[in-house]
Amino acid sequence: MRRIIPLLAFALLAIAASAQSGNLRAGAARVDISPTPNMFPIPQGVQTLADVHDPIYARAIVLDNGSTKVALLSVDTAGMPNAGEAVQAIADELKIPASNISIASTHDHSTPTFGGGPNNNYDRKPYLELMKKGVIEAARQANAGLQPARIGFATGKAYVNTNRDQKIGDSYKMGYAPEGPTDKTVDVILITNSAGTPIAVWSNYAVHGVVMFLSKTKDGKSEVNGDLPGWTARYVEDRMKGVVNVWTSGAAGDQNPLFMSTYNQDAPDVHDEGAAGWGILDVLSRRLGEEIVRVAGNIQNTTDKAVLWGKDTSVTCPGRKFVASSAASAGMPNSPTSAPVTGAMIDSDPVVIPLGLIMINDIAVANVSGEVFNEISQRLKKDSLFDRTAMATLVNGSLGYIPSENAYLLPSAMAAHNRVKPGCAEQQIVDAFVGLEKEYVPIWNAAH
Repeated sequence: MRRIIPLLAFALLAIAASAQSGNLRAGAARVDISPTPNMFPIPQGVQTLADVHDPIYARAIVLDNGSTKVALLSVDTAGMPNAGEAVQAIADELKIPASNISIASTHDHSTPTFGGGPNNNYDRKPYLELMKKGVIEAARQANAGLQPARIGFATGKAYVNTNRDQKIGDSYKMGYAPEGPTDKTVDVILITNSAGTPIAVWSNYAVHGVVMFLSKTKDGKSEVNGDLPGWTARYVEDRMKGVVNVWTSGAAGDQNPLFMSTYNQDAPDVHDEGAAGWGILDVLSRRLGEEIVRVAGNIQNTTDKAVLWGKDTSVTCPGRKFVASSAASAGMPNSPTSAPVTGAMIDSDPVVIPLGLIMINDIAVANVSGEVFNEISQRLKKDSLFDRTAMATLVNGSLGYIPSENAYLLPSAMAAHNRVKPGCAEQQIVDAFVGLEKEYVPIWNAAH
């Protein structure tokens, strides 16, 4: 921890801390949430998912210190529209506050939940229900498997992401911008049993799950797959036998994989590698997975004591919306995947950005319900009261892209017509998390 805040009413705080600190127990589980055969074909974006190439999963870690619990989950999905229902169901199952639960979408675009598809009659409800049940079951199994445990944290570096805001022509589009803001940090939480055998890994890295997005690999169509997040998690699980890897997306709003099967997706010379893309995905996921395994294997300073704490908050920023000057607008105007549309931005309803902080000893997991641009996370890590800070995004739902202030100045493709006005989100998000940390510091100080 970087700073110690003076203790106030130490005796009362010690009582509060004693209710939070205790011997650690942990459990982990993985549940298959792949769509069933009767759900195909699945409209997804501008094309159709034809089959399941490899399974997708819901994963869960539950931590218990005798007086409270926290649940850290990941779901192989682009986004989870019914996340709130799953959070409440898990809260009821574990008998803990919703603020102690983090369900992070891995932002895998090769799943049934990306976009509504061209067929307006397609009913996503059966798959959304399957996914929700899988998430709840993963939490239930993890909780049922609680055992005495130890926990530790470390970071590494992996060079498999890149900033994607490239200037193509007279505007910025999703491309390859290696000199743009990016963070190569891999955050790793290792959980072992009391004998030191790993049982779970929580990992965090800033990259979109889009290596295979829109790549046609079977019968001229795409296939459901875990993409970079899912393949990385399975690599870790294969290498560290018996481990569940809860992989979470860091601030990846402007971060793409270094290579993609659909090369130059948003430029005139787009090229689809098709089934050859599986080789690209294999190389990138092994590189990222190797670093997670290496970092986890080098964590020695673990503890069997835990202070567990969670609290939700939100920030509200002025909103805006784009009004086209013609009926030609469809989707996001001037986005990389649409023709330019003229118009103007006007004031709109304020935008509420949900946030949540989960503390595990001095490990700060900062959860945001949106696609955060990388500079915001870098700023949080710099200003945080705790050295061991990671930002998980697309947690418990998503309101869309949250650009950094510099991204508005480019403007980035996803900032140019963003519904959050510039001049608010970056500062307010960082300040809100630091404010939550200040509430926790006295509890942490009193506990140790």
